[in-house]
Amino acid sequence: MATIVKSTEIAASPEEVWAVVTDSTRSEEWQTIHAGYPDGAPGTLGADSEFRQKVKIMGMPGEVKWKVTEADEPTRLKLDGEGPMGTTLSTLFVMEGQNGSTNFTYETEFGGAALAPMASALEKESEKAAQESMEKLKALFG
Repeated sequence: MATIVKSTEIAASPEEVWAVVTDSTRSEEWQTIHAGYPDGAPGTLGADSEFRQKVKIMGMPGEVKWKVTEADEPTRLKLDGEGPMGTTLSTLFVMEGQNGSTNFTYETEFGGAALAPMASALEKESEKAAQESMEKLKALFG
């Protein structure tokens, strides 16, 4: 399973960052792999939320069935997902307040036999997408 971890400092409180990260209607503003919600945006994400999300990485579309497995407002949000052909995904957002700002960490893991042939390229593209998403999220707060 590949793991990518990125962190950045955001000039906003953990509560403000939490509000954006858990508002599915704002996903397109900062998630670079987000391509839509087939059943409509699920609203505010919280404990046991379940939804389907269309994603696109390396030019390839896919769909992930997500479940929020941890929601500790305003510090931790964890989602576990199932993608095409038996792929698995896990995403963790951690928001730690310090000196009037938030240290935001994004951690994602993905795996499955279907990804093995392109694991290296996928990991590189996922790391790039994670960095771009972090920059877009940070920019939302000036």
